[in-house]
Amino acid sequence: MKLLTALCVPYVLARGVFPVFGYPLVVNSAVYRFAWLGCLSFSLLFFCAKRFHIWFTNLHNSIRDDRYLIGRRLHDYGENLDEKQNGSLVALEARSSNASGIGMIQQNQEAADVGIRQRHVRLDA
Repeated sequence: MKLLTALCVPYVLARGVFPVFGYPLVVNSAVYRFAWLGCLSFSLLFFCAKRFHIWFTNLHNSIRDDRYLIGRRLHDYGENLDEKQNGSLVALEARSSNASGIGMIQQNQEAADVGIRQRHVRLDA
């Protein structure tokens, strides 16, 4: 079917459709001569575009899967997180009495180690 289409479409365009436009015989002959080359180029362009679309889709999906860890299990994620949170809460309570700037910087660094992003650290709570 593809071979029949590749042979018939350029012939029908060059001998049936293009002469209706009223161009001289020299132009119609040139169109007939380059019709197969044009259809081959168009088919090759379409084939490459389809392959690149598939390739970019697979690349996008692999980057997304790596970023969000789809299909993988996070081992010991909850246990380590709970231990760090308990330890950091004790450290935060001990340092809440210090209102100096150094204590607040260390407090923010410990909150960053837990893996949770805090927007505002309140010392009065």
